[in-house]
Amino acid sequence: MILHKYFKKLYELLESKAGHLFIGTIVVTNAIILGVQTFQSIPESIELTLHKTDQVILAIFVVELAIKLLGNGFAFFRSGWNIFDLMIVGGSFLHHQDFLPVLRAFRVLHLMSMVDASPKMQHILNGFWKAIPGIGHVLSILLLFFYIFSVMGVFLFRDLGLSEFQHIGIAMKTMFQVLTGDDWSNIMKTSEKVTEYAWLYFISFYIILVFIILNLFIGVVVGSLQAAEAEAFSEDASNDQQDLLNGLKNQINRLEEKLDKLLPS
Repeated sequence: MILHKYFKKLYELLESKAGHLFIGTIVVTNAIILGVQTFQSIPESIELTLHKTDQVILAIFVVELAIKLLGNGFAFFRSGWNIFDLMIVGGSFLHHQDFLPVLRAFRVLHLMSMVDASPKMQHILNGFWKAIPGIGHVLSILLLFFYIFSVMGVFLFRDLGLSEFQHIGIAMKTMFQVLTGDDWSNIMKTSEKVTEYAWLYFISFYIILVFIILNLFIGVVVGSLQAAEAEAFSEDASNDQQDLLNGLKNQINRLEEKLDKLLPS
């Protein structure tokens, strides 16, 4: 029980602003080391120093996970970020044992710990997570119109000899190029050489998919982010109220103790 309280205090220290700053600094340092290790012409002495520093950072991550696990108990596994960190740190150990070397590339995913160290980043990702259902619906509409215009392009331009619309596969590739804005005006000009009304097809496609549907997509994401920000604000307000209540309770307890000492028994 005493050991649990000890780890609980360490966990609270880890979740404080100073703790988040410390872990964030370690994560950034780890990112820099991973970036430097991508160079092949590193002096052996520097490479050895980087390797030892990398091992120290890995040990810090292990201690962090141990504090979170012992301080929270089974509640540790309720957080997706904790499970993610556990998988990445475990993968780092597998790499150091020369098992599954591909995990070395995935160690860079530990940079996502910066999200765990920043409540604001967490709220942003929570907003994206909540936007997924709306994004799926908008994406379905986008794919529907994309397919319709691709098939329409084949029927309009295939018999006119345009190589960009010979079948649905090439047409979808062409329309994706138009969607990204990659030199799509030249495709339209080439089509206008065989039919003067080709501009109606391309401009209507660009207006519907780029100006309307993609902006609708952005609107869904922005709306979810605003909802997440409002939820975070309400959580912060409730936490402030709880802290105020706890402070008042502590003051009342101290006053009661003083009254007990002053009053005759």
